[in-house]
Amino acid sequence: MKKKQNAALKVSIGFTAVFALALTALTFTGPWTVKWLCEFTNNQPIEKFLLGITYLAVPAGWGAIIILFRLLINIDKGIVFDKQNTKMLNILSWLCLYVGFLSGFATRWYIPFIIVSVTALFIGLIVRVVRNIIGEAIIIKDENDLTV
Repeated sequence: MKKKQNAALKVSIGFTAVFALALTALTFTGPWTVKWLCEFTNNQPIEKFLLGITYLAVPAGWGAIIILFRLLINIDKGIVFDKQNTKMLNILSWLCLYVGFLSGFATRWYIPFIIVSVTALFIGLIVRVVRNIIGEAIIIKDENDLTV
């Protein structure tokens, strides 16, 4: 059981690192990436708007990556049912909802953002549900710790 958990944890850390690298690339190449996308879709008039939306979402992406790394470190240490984890999950859900609403706003000018919007909103909902489950598990754990 422990080996499977360690393997799954390593995979999660690896994927988080890959997303961190991708976000680093986007952070530094944003203007060129957006320009290429606008040229590819023949949509140059909205280039500055898309760049603004992209850079409004980048801090949420970094916040999510930092939170994911912290959660994975806590899990590796065996700190699972902890109030700090629920706080981090709460923040993570708000970051997802922020990106979902930001992308939803951007959909007015660039329809494909609807995919990002719906996905981010759905992930935000899932994270909130997991946060609530962990919160209830903490209550049960605390009650069980008091039982002799």
